[in-house]
Amino acid sequence: MLTKSEQKMVDNILENFNFQRCYDVMNVLKWTWASVGIPTIEDLKQNAVDKLKTAILRVKDKEVYEHYFISSGGIKASAYKNRYNRVVMLHLEFILTDWDSDGD
Repeated sequence: MLTKSEQKMVDNILENFNFQRCYDVMNVLKWTWASVGIPTIEDLKQNAVDKLKTAILRVKDKEVYEHYFISSGGIKASAYKNRYNRVVMLHLEFILTDWDSDGD
Protein backbone atom coordinates (compact mmCIF):
# COMPACT_ATOMS: atom_id res chain seq x y z
CA MET A 1 0.00 0.00 0.00
CA LEU A 2 1.27 3.45 -0.91
CA THR A 3 1.47 6.42 1.42
CA LYS A 4 -0.42 9.60 0.51
CA SER A 5 2.85 11.20 -0.55
CA GLU A 6 3.78 8.26 -2.79
CA GLN A 7 0.31 8.17 -4.38
CA LYS A 8 0.53 11.91 -5.00
CA MET A 9 3.84 11.41 -6.86
CA VAL A 10 2.34 8.57 -8.95
CA ASP A 11 -0.70 10.72 -9.78
CA ASN A 12 1.53 13.65 -10.75
CA ILE A 13 3.47 11.45 -13.16
CA LEU A 14 0.28 10.07 -14.71
CA GLU A 15 -1.06 13.59 -15.23
CA ASN A 16 2.12 14.99 -16.79
CA PHE A 17 3.93 12.16 -18.59
CA ASN A 18 3.41 12.22 -22.37
CA PHE A 19 1.91 8.79 -22.96
CA GLN A 20 0.63 9.93 -26.35
CA ARG A 21 4.21 10.44 -27.55
CA CYS A 22 5.14 6.92 -26.38
CA TYR A 23 2.13 5.48 -28.18
CA ASP A 24 2.95 7.39 -31.37
CA VAL A 25 6.54 6.11 -31.41
CA MET A 26 5.49 2.54 -30.68
CA ASN A 27 2.83 2.71 -33.39
CA VAL A 28 5.25 4.08 -36.03
CA LEU A 29 7.85 1.46 -35.12
CA LYS A 30 5.23 -1.30 -34.85
CA TRP A 31 6.68 -1.96 -31.39
CA THR A 32 4.58 -4.65 -29.77
CA TRP A 33 4.25 -6.22 -26.37
CA ALA A 34 3.72 -9.97 -26.37
CA SER A 35 0.55 -9.72 -24.31
CA VAL A 36 -1.29 -6.96 -26.22
CA GLY A 37 0.43 -6.15 -29.51
CA ILE A 38 0.96 -2.40 -29.83
CA PRO A 39 -0.10 -1.12 -26.42
CA THR A 40 -2.84 1.48 -26.10
CA ILE A 41 -2.37 4.62 -24.05
CA GLU A 42 -4.34 2.94 -21.26
CA ASP A 43 -2.01 -0.10 -21.46
CA LEU A 44 0.98 2.23 -21.18
CA LYS A 45 -0.54 4.03 -18.18
CA GLN A 46 -1.38 0.80 -16.37
CA ASN A 47 2.09 -0.58 -17.04
CA ALA A 48 3.60 2.63 -15.70
CA VAL A 49 1.50 2.48 -12.52
CA ASP A 50 2.46 -1.15 -11.96
CA LYS A 51 6.15 -0.39 -12.43
CA LEU A 52 6.07 2.71 -10.23
CA LYS A 53 4.35 0.80 -7.42
CA THR A 54 6.85 -2.05 -7.73
CA ALA A 55 9.78 0.38 -7.63
CA ILE A 56 8.34 2.06 -4.51
CA LEU A 57 7.77 -1.20 -2.67
CA ARG A 58 11.14 -2.66 -3.63
CA VAL A 59 13.22 0.39 -2.73
CA LYS A 60 11.59 0.49 0.72
CA ASP A 61 12.18 -3.25 1.12
CA LYS A 62 15.92 -2.99 0.47
CA GLU A 63 17.90 -1.58 3.37
CA VAL A 64 21.07 -0.92 1.40
CA TYR A 65 19.60 0.59 -1.76
CA GLU A 66 18.79 4.27 -2.11
CA HIS A 67 17.49 3.70 -5.63
CA TYR A 68 15.53 0.95 -7.35
CA PHE A 69 14.34 0.71 -10.93
CA ILE A 70 12.32 -1.71 -13.01
CA SER A 71 12.16 -1.67 -16.79
CA SER A 72 10.55 -3.56 -19.66
CA GLY A 73 8.75 -2.80 -22.89
CA GLY A 74 10.36 0.64 -23.11
CA ILE A 75 8.99 1.83 -19.77
CA LYS A 76 11.42 2.40 -16.89
CA ALA A 77 10.26 3.41 -13.40
CA SER A 78 12.69 4.48 -10.69
CA ALA A 79 12.17 5.23 -7.00
CA TYR A 80 14.59 7.04 -4.71
CA LYS A 81 14.48 7.08 -0.92
CA ASN A 82 16.22 9.01 1.81
CA ARG A 83 18.03 7.64 4.83
CA TYR A 84 14.74 7.46 6.75
CA ASN A 85 13.40 4.94 4.21
CA ARG A 86 10.96 7.51 2.83
CA VAL A 87 10.43 7.63 -0.93
CA VAL A 88 11.36 11.15 -1.98
CA MET A 89 11.30 10.94 -5.77
CA LEU A 90 9.84 8.88 -8.61
CA HIS A 91 10.99 8.95 -12.21
CA LEU A 92 9.31 7.51 -15.30
CA GLU A 93 11.03 7.17 -18.66
CA PHE A 94 10.24 5.84 -22.09
CA ILE A 95 13.48 4.45 -23.46
CA LEU A 96 13.84 3.96 -27.16
CA THR A 97 17.44 2.82 -27.06
CA ASP A 98 20.38 2.65 -24.67
CA TRP A 99 23.74 0.99 -24.28
CA ASP A 100 26.11 0.22 -21.42
CA SER A 101 29.78 -0.68 -21.43
CA ASP A 102 31.96 -1.78 -18.56
CA GLY A 103 35.19 -1.33 -20.47
CA ASP A 104 35.78 -5.01 -21.34
